[in-house]
Amino acid sequence: MEELTSAQKSTVSKSSSDRLRLLLMRSGYAEEVVLGWSRDQLMSKYAELLVQGWDAAAVARPVDPELEKARMAHEKEIEGQKNELREKEHNAERERNELERQKYELRVAEGGVNHAGTFGERENGTA
Repeated sequence: MEELTSAQKSTVSKSSSDRLRLLLMRSGYAEEVVLGWSRDQLMSKYAELLVQGWDAAAVARPVDPELEKARMAHEKEIEGQKNELREKEHNAERERNELERQKYELRVAEGGVNHAGTFGERENGTA
C-alpha cells in the first residue's frame, strides 16, 4: 500500500470488505479464494491491482443475452402497464368532467345559474 497515492490509500481503506471482494473477483480472482481472505489481505491484493494500473471502472461486466432479453421484456411490460394506468386515469378525468358539465347544464336548465356561470337567485327567491 506504500506505493499508492493518498487518494488511492483512502479509497482502499474506506472500501467495505464486500466491495473489495467484488472488485477482486471482477479482476479475475476466484470467488472461493477471495472469500477466504482477511480484510488485510483483501486491501493488500486490491492495492497491488491499483499499483499495476488496474481500473475497476474499465472492466466490463459480461452480459447474459437471455437475462438481458428477460430484463427488456419486463421493462416493456411495466411500461405497458404504466401506459394503461395513464389511459384509465385520463378516462376517469374525462368522465368526471362530463359529469360536472351535465350537473352544470341541469342547474342552468333549472334556472339556478345565471349567464355568468355563477349561482344566482331563482325565480321563487331561493338560491
